[in-house]
Amino acid sequence: MHKQKRYMRQFGTGLIVALFAVASFLMLVWQVLPQPLSIKENSVATQTIIATQTVQDVKRSKEAKTAAKNAVTPVYAFDNTIAGKQQDALSRLKKAVAATVTSETSKAQAKSGSYKAPSPTTLRKAFRESYAKADYPYFYQLSDRFYEQLFDLTASTRTAVFTAAQGVVTTQMAGKLTPDTVTAAVQSAKTTLRLTNLSKTARGLAGQLVTATIVPNELIDATQTKAKKAAAAAAVSPVLIMQGQVIVQEGHLVDATAMHQLAVLGLTKEPKPLALIGLIVLEVVQVVALLALLRLYPLHERVKNAALYTGVMLFMLAVMAALRFVATTGQLNLTLLLPAAFAPLILRTFIGRRFALLAALMQTFFAYFAFYSTTGYIFTGGTAVVYLTTGLLAVMISRVRLNDVLGRVAFWVLGVNFALNLSLLLMQGADFMRSSTWQTIGYTLIGLVLGYGLAIGVTPYLEMLWRDDAIFRLNKLSNPNDPLLKQLLEEAPGTYHHSMMVANLAANAVAAVGGRQMLTRVACYYHDVGKLTRPLYFTENMPAGFESPHHQLSPQESAAIIFAHVQDGVAMLQKRHMPQFIIDVCAQHHGTTLMKYFYITAKNADPTTQEAAFRYPGPKPQTLEAAVVNIADTCEAAVRSMKHPTPDGIATFVHNIINERVVDGQFSEAPISMAQFAVVERSLVNGLASTFYNRIEYPKLNNEDKEN
Repeated sequence: MHKQKRYMRQFGTGLIVALFAVASFLMLVWQVLPQPLSIKENSVATQTIIATQTVQDVKRSKEAKTAAKNAVTPVYAFDNTIAGKQQDALSRLKKAVAATVTSETSKAQAKSGSYKAPSPTTLRKAFRESYAKADYPYFYQLSDRFYEQLFDLTASTRTAVFTAAQGVVTTQMAGKLTPDTVTAAVQSAKTTLRLTNLSKTARGLAGQLVTATIVPNELIDATQTKAKKAAAAAAVSPVLIMQGQVIVQEGHLVDATAMHQLAVLGLTKEPKPLALIGLIVLEVVQVVALLALLRLYPLHERVKNAALYTGVMLFMLAVMAALRFVATTGQLNLTLLLPAAFAPLILRTFIGRRFALLAALMQTFFAYFAFYSTTGYIFTGGTAVVYLTTGLLAVMISRVRLNDVLGRVAFWVLGVNFALNLSLLLMQGADFMRSSTWQTIGYTLIGLVLGYGLAIGVTPYLEMLWRDDAIFRLNKLSNPNDPLLKQLLEEAPGTYHHSMMVANLAANAVAAVGGRQMLTRVACYYHDVGKLTRPLYFTENMPAGFESPHHQLSPQESAAIIFAHVQDGVAMLQKRHMPQFIIDVCAQHHGTTLMKYFYITAKNADPTTQEAAFRYPGPKPQTLEAAVVNIADTCEAAVRSMKHPTPDGIATFVHNIINERVVDGQFSEAPISMAQFAVVERSLVNGLASTFYNRIEYPKLNNEDKEN
């Protein structure tokens, strides 16, 4: 039976976790399923499309770098030897022309025996044959017509042509000439030639010599120019499509630039299911983490812990879905309305810090998927920081009832949290003159207050479902009209009064050491209900002059009846489905203490009597509150039976009772320290001394004495 129950609990826990994983996946999957973007160039956009990520436009970046390189001015280096080389080439041409004329004239004379000038064509051919292009490339910059016209001139005219050309070349190449300024230098030289006495033909030939001879003497430094272009290209920032950048507005024409940017973002291609795979990974991580945390708790608590975590997180996902439905692309502030403090506060209060931290982390990651979109975004890293900060600050609260520490919760979740978020806004250079800044601040504050208010408001109702010691139920159980308390008052009034007194004493003492005061008070109301089975066998219920029924019983029989009130009380409380804490206090309020009166009586009658037979069955007190009730119950009953209680007498008695119980090992299983015992002792002494005291007897008038 036990194994079957254990199996059912394990199965129930696994089933809840599995159902939660499926439910949360289904709530988010519709948002991250791959959705192809239906848009064409030169069509009207049906939606506003915003870049969901920052991407480099590689093509535009290359074009920008190429343009920067082309815009670079070449680096030139001046070579002062070029002018001399060009003058040497011109001089060699002059000599070569003269040599060709002399040589060909001599050949003609030798052949004919008389002077005969060779024709220009003959001279030109002889010149070409004598001076090969490979050896004299400069000579071949000039055309055959140039040479024929040159050879057609007289020797003196040719000399004048070369002299004029050399002169203007020297003048022009004395300065720095770049490829861009050579043409201007040539034109200047030709202008100078027009001022000479040369004939038109001679000037034309001189001009051709100038054109061939004047060259740049400032040449491009390839190494430095390349380095300069590389530096210019490196200085060009990559062309980026920024996250949040509007690619195209709804209702606007989609041009080529927009289509190119959409292609760079990958929105014109068939989308890959990467976001879907990411969601599956997130669900797996959550299931593994949740199961790992659940294993830290007793088996009987795992089902309800899993159920609470599931319920709270599904509620948060539902709120995210609602915000996603309301929000449009680019409305970042709406996500700040999420009550991010709700889940961590509830889980911190009802389960523990680890569950609260897991919820804070998971709801942040869930938000990325809940607000995910391929064409726009409404969730940013800044909002994620707000969510995480809220969750972390929520676990700063100690695991106590939220409604009992409203100020402390408000300090961490509202005060500190809002201040941190404000510092983030200031760091980002928020402009407080803009309405959007105040909207962000307002939405942040509303989201924090919503989380705080929801957690505080839901706590009492969750307590009713989650805990059997909920404040609502304790208030109901503390009502004197409760059937069991009414029965106790009617059938065992002494026990009822004793229970009320013990409740006051124990609750005050527990409060003094930081225990659960309200729970202790109500537990004391019911700790002796077992006496209802035989009320007249207990001294406080015996009327004046009533003979104790124990006189007719043996000590063993009397002890059995007294012992029975603990088991009877537990049975009655279980039948009423009372909170487990109240049942535990009822079972533990006597611990395993010795019933001295009947033990001594039996021991006197039979020396072989065993002490164990007269000890309560226990268990010993397991909690601080049960330990205090154990002491208060005994002290109240004993002090009530004192004939003349005094403060000193009460103090001595309480001190001795505590010492006896400690020595007897009654509190070895309870989490209570000696320092706490001292506080409890002072509280009980003060309470008992203020209740049980000898009233002053008022004097009577003499006349009253006579009349009486």
